[in-house]
Amino acid sequence: MTDPQERPGHGPADPEGYLIEQTPGGYRWTCRADGRTAGPFPSREEAVVSADADEHA
Repeated sequence: MTDPQERPGHGPADPEGYLIEQTPGGYRWTCRADGRTAGPFPSREEAVVSADADEHA
Protein backbone atom coordinates (compact mmCIF):
# COMPACT_ATOMS: atom_id res chain seq x y z
CA MET A 1 0.00 0.00 0.00
CA THR A 2 1.23 3.50 -0.79
CA ASP A 3 2.38 5.66 2.10
CA PRO A 4 -0.27 8.38 2.77
CA GLN A 5 2.44 11.05 2.73
CA GLU A 6 3.15 10.26 -0.92
CA ARG A 7 -0.44 10.12 -2.17
CA PRO A 8 -1.57 13.28 -3.95
CA GLY A 9 -4.26 15.16 -2.07
CA HIS A 10 -3.42 13.57 1.27
CA GLY A 11 -1.54 15.21 4.11
CA PRO A 12 1.08 13.50 6.19
CA ALA A 13 -0.08 10.69 8.42
CA ASP A 14 0.10 10.96 12.20
CA PRO A 15 3.36 9.45 13.44
CA GLU A 16 2.95 6.17 15.34
CA GLY A 17 1.74 6.90 18.86
CA TYR A 18 0.88 10.57 18.23
CA LEU A 19 -2.32 12.45 17.50
CA ILE A 20 -2.09 15.53 15.28
CA GLU A 21 -5.08 17.85 15.59
CA GLN A 22 -6.12 21.29 14.44
CA THR A 23 -6.70 23.88 17.16
CA PRO A 24 -7.78 27.52 17.02
CA GLY A 25 -4.10 28.55 17.16
CA GLY A 26 -2.83 26.10 14.53
CA TYR A 27 -1.91 22.43 14.90
CA ARG A 28 -0.60 20.48 17.87
CA TRP A 29 0.49 16.96 18.62
CA THR A 30 -0.33 14.79 21.62
CA CYS A 31 1.72 11.76 22.63
CA ARG A 32 -0.80 8.97 23.18
CA ALA A 33 1.46 7.17 25.68
CA ASP A 34 1.91 9.95 28.22
CA GLY A 35 -0.30 12.86 27.18
CA ARG A 36 2.51 15.31 26.39
CA THR A 37 1.59 17.99 23.88
CA ALA A 38 3.43 20.53 21.75
CA GLY A 39 2.29 23.39 19.59
CA PRO A 40 0.74 25.35 18.18
CA PHE A 41 2.44 24.90 14.81
CA PRO A 42 1.41 26.98 11.78
CA SER A 43 0.91 23.89 9.59
CA ARG A 44 0.04 20.23 9.97
CA GLU A 45 3.29 19.31 8.23
CA GLU A 46 5.35 21.16 10.88
CA ALA A 47 3.43 19.42 13.67
CA VAL A 48 4.10 16.02 12.06
CA VAL A 49 7.84 16.81 11.72
CA SER A 50 7.98 17.87 15.37
CA ALA A 51 6.13 14.77 16.59
CA ASP A 52 8.36 12.54 14.48
CA ALA A 53 11.46 14.20 15.98
CA ASP A 54 10.03 13.74 19.50
CA GLU A 55 9.36 10.08 18.78
CA HIS A 56 13.01 9.53 17.84
CA ALA A 57 14.52 11.70 20.60
